[in-house]
Order: sequence, then structure tokens, then C-alpha cells
Amino acid sequence: MRIGENITLSLKPATTSGQKKADRNGEFQELLTKYINEVNELQLKAEELDRRLAAGTLENVHEATIAAEKAALALELTVQIRNKVVEAYQEIMRMSI
Repeated sequence: MRIGENITLSLKPATTSGQKKADRNGEFQELLTKYINEVNELQLKAEELDRRLAAGTLENVHEATIAAEKAALALELTVQIRNKVVEAYQEIMRMSI
């Protein structure tokens, strides 16, 4: 048997643990971006309903109230998640290796 006779080439790049970690980081980033965009949409919808309420073109006042409360709760949840992430990061930075 000659050297190199049974060698096959794989066109797929080898997956390393670093690549898996990068994929998970990308997924986490996409998830955060998605939820932040949803919070932004709720804020924009509440602002639009407030404008319509002020202009007198909104028939149901409760729509604006509910939209404003949803936006406020979503923003508060986002702030609390951010606080927990910062707290976890600070705890990790205090650990000694």
C-alpha cells in the first residue's frame, strides 16, 4: 500500500469548540436583538396611539392605556434583564483564577 492512497478530502471545515461557542454567542446576540426590537415596536405603537388619542382620532381610550402599559412592562423587564447580566458579568470578573 502506498502512502496517501486511502486519503479522502472533506470539504466541510472542521468544527472546533471555538466555532461552537461563536455560534452560541451569535444565537444569543440574535435573540437579544429580536427582543429589543420587539420592545421598541411596543414603544412605537404606544407613542402612535398616544398621538392619535391627543388628536382625537382614537375611539377607544383603553387601547392607548393598554399599549402604554405593555410598553412600560416590556421596558422594565428589559432593564431588569440588563441589570442581571451586568451583575453576573461583575461577579465573573471578581472571581480569581
